[in-house]
Amino acid sequence: MAKVLKPGGTFMIVNESDGTDETSLKFEKIIDGMKCHTIEEIEEALKSAGFSKVKSDHYKSKPWITVIAKK
Repeated sequence: MAKVLKPGGTFMIVNESDGTDETSLKFEKIIDGMKCHTIEEIEEALKSAGFSKVKSDHYKSKPWITVIAKK
């Protein structure tokens, strides 16, 4: 993804799961190959891919997350 985005570009991930909620973990067991990642895992992957600024937000009462990364 880092090769496609122009310098200064923004990449956003929005997910209904924070990787720790009971419902998503249940579906991981049912759906072969499904993996819900935590905010920390996503942030680390983006930094490893060359994004310089990574900011995340977690909805207070739900497992919803948003992660924004700048190249």
